[in-house]
Amino acid sequence: MRLTKLVLLVLIALLLGCATSTAGDEKDRADLHDYVVVFLGASITNDFYYPVYDWDNFFPDYDFYKVIVAGTPDKSSGFDAIAALNPDIVVFKECGAYFDEGGDSDHPFLHSCMQAIADFCVSINATPVPATTLPIDPGYDNCTQAQLDDIIEYNVWLRSWAATNGWTVMEYYDAIAGGDGQLPADRHVGDGLHPNENGYINYLGPIVVPTLEGLVSAVTEASMGWIKATFH
Repeated sequence: MRLTKLVLLVLIALLLGCATSTAGDEKDRADLHDYVVVFLGASITNDFYYPVYDWDNFFPDYDFYKVIVAGTPDKSSGFDAIAALNPDIVVFKECGAYFDEGGDSDHPFLHSCMQAIADFCVSINATPVPATTLPIDPGYDNCTQAQLDDIIEYNVWLRSWAATNGWTVMEYYDAIAGGDGQLPADRHVGDGLHPNENGYINYLGPIVVPTLEGLVSAVTEASMGWIKATFH
């Protein structure tokens, strides 16, 4: 019996080593520093700098990358660039600008775009992390309350969709929204849509690493739980 358990332990160790290696290198899968994370988005992702708000800072202590596809909710043109980075995790979001100012947003199309990204992530063995769309500040530029209502409706769908699939959500909306559900004036650049330095440094940036660490921890605990159950 002891010999059988020893053989099984060796086999499990080999399997876990294969499952947790990327590009031939062994990784400590409990450590976010050893994960490649891609952030797919448009202008808000492009302008995301943290912990210092300048062009040379995007979580410099981590293996994080941006892939930018602007002007359309369909992000499929960025798939090749993402695949080339061989990511373990892909964080992706839709921009508030893609929601109709009159409250007539094409939700089925937006949902299908997100599903296409998630399917692509699965196809390259990356974990999908959908992000909620940021709120807007009605009254600035062309931002309207009807548009914000559509964003809120979309985020309700996204959270439910992610939960159904067992995916972690990057909760940008909750992180930066004010008590009224809008994007506060002191957190955007003056257009009601794009975060300013305060928005990135004090609201969006601080949630990124803890959210991803929670995902990594959950994966590690699930693996250990399976091992313990096997040898109970």
